[in-house]
Amino acid sequence: MQQLPQQVFTSAQVRYIERIHAQSHNGHCYDLMENAGKSVYEHIIKRFSHPREVWIFCGRGNNGGDGYVVAQCLIEKGIKHRVFAAGRPHEGSEACIAFEYYQSRGGKVELSLPSSNEVGPDVIVDALLGTGVKSAPHADAAEWILFINNLQGFKVAIDIPSGVISDTGFVPGNCVKADLTVCMLALKPGLITADAVDYTGEICFEDLGVNASLYYSQSQRALGLTMPYQRIGYEEIKEELPVRVPSSNKGDSGKVLLIAGSFGMGGAAAICGVGALRAGAGLVKIATDPDNVSAINALRPELMTLNMHDEEALSKAIRWADVIAIGPGLGQSSESWAVLQSLDGIRKPVIADADALNLIAQGQELSLERLIITPHPGEAGRLLGMSASEVNQDRFLAAYKLYQHFGGVVLLKGAGTVICDGRKFTIITEGSPAMASGGMGDLLTGMISALLAQGLSLNLAAVCAAVIHGRAGEISAKEEGIIGTLPLDLCPYIRKLVNGIINFKS
Repeated sequence: MQQLPQQVFTSAQVRYIERIHAQSHNGHCYDLMENAGKSVYEHIIKRFSHPREVWIFCGRGNNGGDGYVVAQCLIEKGIKHRVFAAGRPHEGSEACIAFEYYQSRGGKVELSLPSSNEVGPDVIVDALLGTGVKSAPHADAAEWILFINNLQGFKVAIDIPSGVISDTGFVPGNCVKADLTVCMLALKPGLITADAVDYTGEICFEDLGVNASLYYSQSQRALGLTMPYQRIGYEEIKEELPVRVPSSNKGDSGKVLLIAGSFGMGGAAAICGVGALRAGAGLVKIATDPDNVSAINALRPELMTLNMHDEEALSKAIRWADVIAIGPGLGQSSESWAVLQSLDGIRKPVIADADALNLIAQGQELSLERLIITPHPGEAGRLLGMSASEVNQDRFLAAYKLYQHFGGVVLLKGAGTVICDGRKFTIITEGSPAMASGGMGDLLTGMISALLAQGLSLNLAAVCAAVIHGRAGEISAKEEGIIGTLPLDLCPYIRKLVNGIINFKS
């Protein structure tokens, strides 16, 4: 098992690498299939030194071939198992070679599902569909998937759980809910974003003896792909974080203006402000409704405040700031429209979040040269004129469409946050369901503004903030529990992560 690689490959790129590999291996990739099956077997034995019984469910394609190789390994070790096949593999394929070899060793293949009354295995291997899925599984495959999910044993998916669309992570129908997914040859985007995160379980990576990264640029050119994908976690951004020299002062760490918090929504402004402070901003001002000022000052006296409806004071604060963020708790009143319009033409970095995006979706046009937008799927859908569910069917396409319209950097929130700067897609593999709590996005907006103020580029500030935010959520959940986590619970961990004190996967 190896760490998840940073480069992420589409299904077309993976097929391209397989073709290149086959050209140098007598026209086939059977060695890759053997390595894949053996690696799955090794993962099983690592967790169950001698499993009582293993059931393997094989499709007709190469994913099924990997399953037959697993079965070969089980025969060699005398481990009790059964193989269920949805059909005979295509003649002449690598899968057919594996199928016939397994049978030649005395292996039996059952072409129908077992009775639901039978005692089930302690390990189940999903080798049904693989990365070829483009739509909901047809009726027979859906029935097999449902049967697998109803079994009580430990479920191992080969390459990708059957039912996940490998390029997007969308799950359009029945899908195997795995405990472990052994990803082969190259990391696929659909494993680490959207619906798929509910189905993959733990993800382990096996390169099958091929350094896929050597073919990344070549495959991009050959396929005419202009937007590479990359996976980023905390280990990849540690060296990019701001560092303070001994002579640093508060002015050197940047001045942030947050325009947030209409009447009754002061909490959003306060959370955003604390996020900016804990991520290292030197000075933070919040332009907010006057009724929020006392509560914000009581929570964090370090936060400066002003009346966002005072045009002169707001104009002065805009000139003062190095970075401006707008939207958390802003509301969608006519006064909020006027406040948003005050930023039109600003050349400073601006982060637009929450109600700022909702106002823009209603037709408020802004001309901003250095913009980061941070929509969740619902906000992205309003900006694009579609539903949140349609956004999540292809989060990469949605992020790119938003980039085409707004420019700058798009940070599309959700499981497997997607960031697009027009040159690449970055997938954030940090986070926890503990972060499904109101105000988490406000905290992130403050963090992005702080990193921008300390000199990071638009894209790097968005990436680093999202990574730290997600890792802080993971650590908080592990130490205190998933349910009941609040945004400000993350702040002690944010401070440590920004300083590089916590530099391991907690």
